Amino acid sequence: MRDPFVPDALAERLRTKRRKGVRLEALAYEPAKPLFAELLDTRGHGTGQFVRLSQGMVERITRSLKGD
Repeated sequence: MRDPFVPDALAERLRTKRRKGVRLEALAYEPAKPLFAELLDTRGHGTGQFVRLSQGMVERITRSLKGD
């Protein structure tokens, strides 16, 4: 079945592109856990105010720390 939104040349490149393997541990589902971060003042000291980070932000931070 042909997708009208994907040009034929791009579809062919995507089909032939090698897929990067994913480790089984990376596929394990973990439910979103709320993560809170404390706001810092200009000197880097905690203010006592906390904000909830979104799951996407937590994932981006985790990926950057792992070096992916």
